[in-house]
Amino acid sequence: MGEAVRMAVKFGLSIGARIARHSVFARKNYFYPDLPKGYQISQYELPVVANGSIDIVLDDGSVKRVGVTRAHLEEDAGKSLHEGLPGVSGIDLNRAGTPLVEIVSEPEMRSAKEAVAYMKKVHTLVRYLEICDGQYAGRLVRCDATCRCARRAQRNSARAPRSRT
Repeated sequence: MGEAVRMAVKFGLSIGARIARHSVFARKNYFYPDLPKGYQISQYELPVVANGSIDIVLDDGSVKRVGVTRAHLEEDAGKSLHEGLPGVSGIDLNRAGTPLVEIVSEPEMRSAKEAVAYMKKVHTLVRYLEICDGQYAGRLVRCDATCRCARRAQRNSARAPRSRT
């Protein structure tokens, strides 16, 4: 895990983030079929990296700064397999327990193009810093996107009000 901490700190320094002198690993208890021990070790509450930013270049040549809330270390889960297995699911545990750096950005991207520019910048950065070789197919770089849909008039607000139905 020491090498993973060093890589997280290297990433944090490159994005102008605050590097914690003290961080905590904790058990995150939840059930997933690809997490056989029933918990994950994570730094969610006291991460090693916090409050940085990444500048992306947009199609029109302008630069947009995207905040990075935190980059924390945790252990990877396995991988659920569904393709090619009609009626059943498989589990690949080869990566389970492997340390990873999870980067959590602020909800400041407003289009798919901005999200693509952001991921391309992260990809370039982790390759340049030799944190990983940046292979997508080899599962060394993954992106899980959480999207919030809002009415056009609400897109520029900090948060869209939740509808109650």
